[in-house]
Amino acid sequence: MDAARRFFHREVLTLLGLLLQTVERVSFGRVYQGRIAMGNRSVNRAAVCSAVALLIFSLSTVALGAPTRAVGDRTHARSSIASHSPIPGVLGVDHFGVTVPNVAQARDWFVNVLGCVAPLQFGPFFDPSGSLMTRLVGVHPRAVIDQIVEVRCGTGSSIELFQYTAPHQDQTWAKNSDFAGHHVALYVTDIDQAVAYLEHQPGLQKFLGPFPVTDGPAAGQTINYFKTFFGLYIELISYPNGMAYETTAATRLWNPADVGATPWSTGLPGLLGVDHFGMTVPDIDKARAWLESTLGCSAPLNFGPFFDPVGDLMTQLVDVHPRAVIHHISELRCGANGANLELFQYSSPDQDKRTPLNSDWAGNHFAVYVSDIDRATAAMTGRGTRPFFGPFPVTGGPAAGQSINYYLPPLGHYLELISYPNGMAYEATAPIPLWSPRKPGG
Repeated sequence: MDAARRFFHREVLTLLGLLLQTVERVSFGRVYQGRIAMGNRSVNRAAVCSAVALLIFSLSTVALGAPTRAVGDRTHARSSIASHSPIPGVLGVDHFGVTVPNVAQARDWFVNVLGCVAPLQFGPFFDPSGSLMTRLVGVHPRAVIDQIVEVRCGTGSSIELFQYTAPHQDQTWAKNSDFAGHHVALYVTDIDQAVAYLEHQPGLQKFLGPFPVTDGPAAGQTINYFKTFFGLYIELISYPNGMAYETTAATRLWNPADVGATPWSTGLPGLLGVDHFGMTVPDIDKARAWLESTLGCSAPLNFGPFFDPVGDLMTQLVDVHPRAVIHHISELRCGANGANLELFQYSSPDQDKRTPLNSDWAGNHFAVYVSDIDRATAAMTGRGTRPFFGPFPVTGGPAAGQSINYYLPPLGHYLELISYPNGMAYEATAPIPLWSPRKPGG
């Protein structure tokens, strides 16, 4: 009976897939005709692309039944995750870690261009003869973390910069459509002013924007992507009047203004802090269900698909292949305070489906603050994730006081649990400490 039921379900899903492809072809045809009708070289290219994107988004949402809560069957995705209550003591996202080719240059860019501060710097960290580096963070045993720098940009979760040397280090950067794709989104009060400032700074590639979203649950936000010379994508985002989803959402996404953030006097005009960290995942249903069941996150904003079947809007907007498709975007709030997590599911002709090592230039992780790391790590057992060595206490140097534990969950991006209930050593002399979910008003 179970085999027959599985066969029946498979056949139904196959038929639904064929029906969906037919509907997609119809919607593509309509978009194509609409786009050709708008062809006018005298029209501003950005305005044309914006109009095309909004037309595509509107037609595709009607044709594909979006906005939806999920791609596929969310109930099935949730049932594949072990039935647990969330781990205890999750306060929020503490930081987002990225590996860069030269940490000093990346730090200087954050400080001199954005106006961030870098109160925590430490390293090197290595094991010359054992396997600690592999057991701790999943890298080659002879890998060396040359230096770690953690920067605070306004009010909210920090950005942690790593410089590694490692045998066989992959020195390619991830595109947004790759499984390793990631970006940092900064909230600004006036996006036109912020873009005007940032587009004239050295070492940056600007993409199409400011780009307003005027339809669907995300209506009200305006964005602009940039790429730094060290491979990190930065998104500027603003939604001074909120977004459409907020009118019916039980939970609202976190914003730096929630804890009284005001712009700093130097650097990027109107910067309040980090709004979210974006990550491309292989299966957005599975990733979202894991974050909800394990970390207690909630996902109030879900939208998509987004694509351009004939033009190059996707390349202009987010630097991916012109035929790349964002099937779904889901933004989650994890804990009371801290940056949101924005999940993307892409398909693309040139998509790289590898998970990088932390030592690769595409390496990245997100760190969640927990109030009691021993209880939290004990509760991680049986949650479909690969654990690394820990909890690991840092007992010397500026970072003394923190304990960490890395995991590789079914997101294709590493998770770090971190706790420093009594603070860290550097705080004794730092004029401005890192922001922390444990002291959200600080």
